[in-house]
Amino acid sequence: IARTASSAQARQVIEHDGDELRCRFETVPPMAPARFVVFHVGEDEVRGSDDIGRETLLVKPTWRGQALAAGLRYPKSSHMLRIERYMEDGRMVEHLRYPGKGVEMRRIFAKASA
Repeated sequence: IARTASSAQARQVIEHDGDELRCRFETVPPMAPARFVVFHVGEDEVRGSDDIGRETLLVKPTWRGQALAAGLRYPKSSHMLRIERYMEDGRMVEHLRYPGKGVEMRRIFAKASA
C-alpha cells in the first residue's frame, strides 16, 4: 500500500444497497488491471486484490456502527490486518491496522467530481 501511495493515485468507486457492496478499484497510472468486487456484509471471506494486484481476503466484513470493518489477509502471508472504512468530514477514510508489525495508516479519499 505504501508503494502505491507514493507512486499512483487510487480511485475507488463503492456503491452500497443495505448489506450489498459493489466496488471498483483502479490506480492512475494503472499498476494492475481495474478490479471489481461484489460482496455482502456478513460473508465469511471475500476474495479480492490490492492496488498492485496481490491477492487478498476480506475476512468477516461487518458493520461497526457507521464503519465497515473486517480482517484483511494476504493468502501468501500469515499476518492478519484490520481494515475499517468510514466517512469523516465528507470523505471516505480507509483505516488499516497491522498489529503484527505495530503499523497503522489512514488513506483519505476525496469525492470524485462527475
